[in-house]
Amino acid sequence: MQKYLEPILTAAVFFPLLAALFTLPYMIYCYRRYGAVLVMRVALMYAFLYYLICVYFLAILPFPREGTVVTQRTTVNLIPFNYVPEVLGSGVTFSWDDPKSWLVAIYSSGLYEPLCNVLMFFPLGIFLRYYFGCGRLKTVVIAFLGSLFLELTQLTGTYGLAPFVYRCCDVNDLIGNTLGGWLGYVFTPLFTCFLPSRERLNQVSYQRGSRVSYVRRGFAFLVDAGVEVVVAAPLWLILPLGQRSGTAAAALGAAILCQGILPALWHGQTLGKALVKIRLTDAHTGGTASPERYLLRGVLLWGVLLQPLAQPVTLPVLLLCAAYNGIRNRPQMFYEKWLGLTQASTVTSTQKKAEKPKQAPISGRHRIGMISTLRKRAEWRQSVPHPIWGQRLCQAENTM
Repeated sequence: MQKYLEPILTAAVFFPLLAALFTLPYMIYCYRRYGAVLVMRVALMYAFLYYLICVYFLAILPFPREGTVVTQRTTVNLIPFNYVPEVLGSGVTFSWDDPKSWLVAIYSSGLYEPLCNVLMFFPLGIFLRYYFGCGRLKTVVIAFLGSLFLELTQLTGTYGLAPFVYRCCDVNDLIGNTLGGWLGYVFTPLFTCFLPSRERLNQVSYQRGSRVSYVRRGFAFLVDAGVEVVVAAPLWLILPLGQRSGTAAAALGAAILCQGILPALWHGQTLGKALVKIRLTDAHTGGTASPERYLLRGVLLWGVLLQPLAQPVTLPVLLLCAAYNGIRNRPQMFYEKWLGLTQASTVTSTQKKAEKPKQAPISGRHRIGMISTLRKRAEWRQSVPHPIWGQRLCQAENTM
């Protein structure tokens, strides 16, 4: 048990660093795909990331050190189920009526490792079916390829980084991992019955993504700020002005280029806004605003309020205004309200709406056949001594 616990604890140490590197690209992907980031979706993705780290560390750890004595004699095993004779010859008695014998059989030397291989890829099948929407065949193929990657990693001594091959490349591991992925796919409904469905997550994401949040605008703001610095740096070097005046002039020039001219030519989008799929639109019509308003917004926000010399005062004020508007669900900042601008999402739902099948029009021949059938039924019913049937069918015949 200790050899399995150590890689899991090591994965817990490395997980925060990898999660921090993974968060920004994943959030940008969610904004581009759905328009919103759900806490449930992020939690599931973090769980999947931690699971992958654990599986990889279980395959390569503990890593041998220099001077370690080679104890692994067999590096490749291509004989499937060669552990069965060991299990049968171990003398372990198994009985369905005795639960104690189950634990003894599981912890036997020959059966413990194959069961661990099955359990190691069992969560992969659950993640692939529930979160990624993979089918049965695709899940089995991914589980097989993932297991093959781990076995080749062990065969090469972790790509030559280890002083020798310290793990055995075993075909039984390949079979057990693939079986575990398939079993995870089969038993997914038992483990995900208390979670919202994938379709429900997508539906909620598209609903929330139709409205631009201030966190989403913050991502666009950071990207635009980086672009502003890249554009303003050459302008500051070219302009023959002093340090303060040159900085102000470079910031104003970059604002005109990136926040005024570019949105006017790109239907209200900057590089940051295009990355998270939002754009500036007219607050009243919802269409593209006039170029003058884009230019005035860029000059007012980036050329005046966010001047490098004024940022220590104006930046906290803008952040407080954004937080206040986010709490009060106000879509416009004060400078956007002055200019009659708002920010709209350009994400479109890819979910296909179920269309009701259109009823085919009845042709003249079929209409005549239906009338004749009704007349025959009316004549037959009139012969029956039932006043209600005969009266209603005669009325139906007369209306035809």
